[in-house]
Amino acid sequence: MNDGLVTRRSARDVGETISALRAEAERVGAAVVAVVDHAAAAGKAGLSMPDTQVIIFGNPQAGTPLMQARPEIAIDLPMRVMVRDDGQPGSLITWQDPAYLAQRYGLGEDQLAPLNAPAKIASAVDGR
Repeated sequence: MNDGLVTRRSARDVGETISALRAEAERVGAAVVAVVDHAAAAGKAGLSMPDTQVIIFGNPQAGTPLMQARPEIAIDLPMRVMVRDDGQPGSLITWQDPAYLAQRYGLGEDQLAPLNAPAKIASAVDGR
């Protein structure tokens, strides 16, 4: 079953992976909109959870044509990558599967490039 997510392991911890993802996203011309630190928010609420952060980034030149073609895709843009501590060395990096999004919104092959950004950025960070 395809749950629409792709996950791979980073050799770096959550903070280092988020920093590397941010640097790579900015290097390729994406704007980092925010980094959401779920564990810090949980701590402020008196709760605890493993280190979990989500980096949100996008490029209007890439995303706008997708939203013009299928306005509903705006719910999934800008792109997001989650990095979390699963108790093992390093961290897990997770993003939405571009093929799943393409199917969900009926996008053609010629429209997939912007949806591949998380995989390209993650690959540059973890060397795959």
